[in-house]
Amino acid sequence: MNSVLLIFMMIGIGALIGGLTNSLAIKMLFRPYRAIHIGNYRLPFTPGLIPKRQQELAQQLGKMVVNHLLTPEGIRRKLTHSSFKAQMTTWAKDEVQTMLKKEDTLKEILEKFQIDVTSTSIQGHVSQWVKHRYELVMNEYRGNTIEELLTPELREKADRGVDQAAAHIQASIESYFRSEEGKEKVAALIDNYLDNQGFLGNMISSFMGPDGLTERIYPLILKYVSDQEMEDWLETMLHTEKDKLLTKRVEWFEEQIGREALGTKLGELVAHALPVEQWMGRTVKDWTSPYEEKILHTFVPAAVDHISELLSSKVEGMMTQLRLSEIVQEEVEAFQVDRLEEMVLGISRREFKMITYLGALLGGMIGLLQAIIVLFFG
Repeated sequence: MNSVLLIFMMIGIGALIGGLTNSLAIKMLFRPYRAIHIGNYRLPFTPGLIPKRQQELAQQLGKMVVNHLLTPEGIRRKLTHSSFKAQMTTWAKDEVQTMLKKEDTLKEILEKFQIDVTSTSIQGHVSQWVKHRYELVMNEYRGNTIEELLTPELREKADRGVDQAAAHIQASIESYFRSEEGKEKVAALIDNYLDNQGFLGNMISSFMGPDGLTERIYPLILKYVSDQEMEDWLETMLHTEKDKLLTKRVEWFEEQIGREALGTKLGELVAHALPVEQWMGRTVKDWTSPYEEKILHTFVPAAVDHISELLSSKVEGMMTQLRLSEIVQEEVEAFQVDRLEEMVLGISRREFKMITYLGALLGGMIGLLQAIIVLFFG
């Protein structure tokens, strides 16, 4: 009976020692959280293993994340994978479509971003921009003649335009003189001329009658204004004037109008011609509805592909700039050990219990072996 009791006692003591030892070892992974000092002496095994090695663990985790987990190659493969692009395209389409359906006006959107923009300020900026662009263009071409600026095609068009203008002027003159108003004007001019000639005019008027001279001269005028000679003369005159104008420099025309006034007036005309107030009152939906299908089905997929390729080519530089290893290290160093213990135990509580039970089992087996040895040699 004493032998059986001895065996059970040694088994129990060994199991208790083994279980407590493993349980204590598990707790010493985390506890105590801080070093314990008695005077200037620090108790051994304080703090626990993980708190004591937290900084080193943080450094190693940072290196592991960058070198083995979040590698540039892995991120590049993810960014260029077809399934990832499809997911991003679907997400981008949903987000863009939501934005395109907004009923906010352009003015309201600018106010949300605290951008103070009014129609007057926009018109002022447009006017200044047009004036500035005008000055830049004119500085380049001001010293050139009109002829130097015209291409052969434009020169040919100008010549045809002069010919057409001559024909139009002749037709207008002829039409005027064939009208009653024109005929009356000729009669009035002849009467006025005769009245100013004194006795000679009165003699001619009395000799030919009041309408006689008009009836003789009027057909001649009609014949002259409709004759080919008249058209040739008009063409020659207009071509001569055109050639004179073509030899003028651009700055000459600018001076005739007023250099400063021309740039300012041009800017004002363009600015006031723009319906800025109407644009500011239009909603995002109004602006984008004509182009919604093209934006969603053409622009968004192309933008996703372009951004994916761009990020893929820049991923190494981005990771270097982000310093991921330092971020991981800082986060691990700042992580509370009690929270880490709670997380680890929450995940592995069952496994730790099994380790404790295994320690008790091994301790019990060792106790049994010791009891057998004691009984055998005792």
